[in-house]
Amino acid sequence: MFSANLLKNISLKSIFTKKENKKNEVDFKIFTRFMPEDNKKTKKQNDEKFDEIRDMLIEYLLDKKIILALIVSLILITHFAGFEIGGIYLTVLSMIYIFFIYYPQIKQTNSYNDLNQDLPYALRHMGIELKSGKGLHDTLLTIKNSNYGSLSREFTRVLEEVKYGKPTEESLLDMSHRVNSEGLNRTVHQIIGTLRVGGNLADSLDVIAKDISFETQIKLKEYSQKLNSFILIYTFIAILAPVIILIMLMAGSTVMGDVISGNLLLLIYSLFFPLVVLLMGILIKKLEPKI
Repeated sequence: MFSANLLKNISLKSIFTKKENKKNEVDFKIFTRFMPEDNKKTKKQNDEKFDEIRDMLIEYLLDKKIILALIVSLILITHFAGFEIGGIYLTVLSMIYIFFIYYPQIKQTNSYNDLNQDLPYALRHMGIELKSGKGLHDTLLTIKNSNYGSLSREFTRVLEEVKYGKPTEESLLDMSHRVNSEGLNRTVHQIIGTLRVGGNLADSLDVIAKDISFETQIKLKEYSQKLNSFILIYTFIAILAPVIILIMLMAGSTVMGDVISGNLLLLIYSLFFPLVVLLMGILIKKLEPKI
């Protein structure tokens, strides 16, 4: 340990502070350079237009006269075109109704998909802001004004609640309860713990950001391994199975005549196989890793 007399003319604190500030400035420039930029306004306008169209269509679809007309058309199609065509018609109508009725819930569920992707970058951004001397609320304000999608919207809500008298800890906890994100939950509890007992929040956020990035890489690796198995099953069901079944039916028809009716064959190829492929796509989407 150096003697204080040898260091009395040298301010080590100022030297390290300048180096740290310079490092933070460089990190921030690199970070902002590679910050993803999306067309949020265009996306918002498209969503608003789709919501207007959906609201207009749902009024017609739920009208009693429209429902009665669809039921009558279903009966007529089944009677004149056969049960198979009627089944296709009923399935398509059911899918349309289910989509338009449950679309708000689906939209709300998917509204936080970007949060887990943006969270590590936002945490590093917060760490840089805190190291530069800003307080927690000013840091949250910076994230609010940045392009972090749903995370920026949630921080906007937190700041508005704090502005009107709600405690910061309570507002942050409510946010973690609203958003189903393990990484955000860890971040909120770390912030609250630091507010209560003190500590270096900037370093803690950097550690959490590194942990989230590492866990994301591990989960993506596991997901890719699962995806390889699904690709084989998907290839068989979507490509090989229809061709094999068609060849077998053609071979059987040359020996025994028509094995199945043409309408049933149309139902299988126009409805069954596409539905199976769609369900597999949904299952693969559900298996995507979430932090």
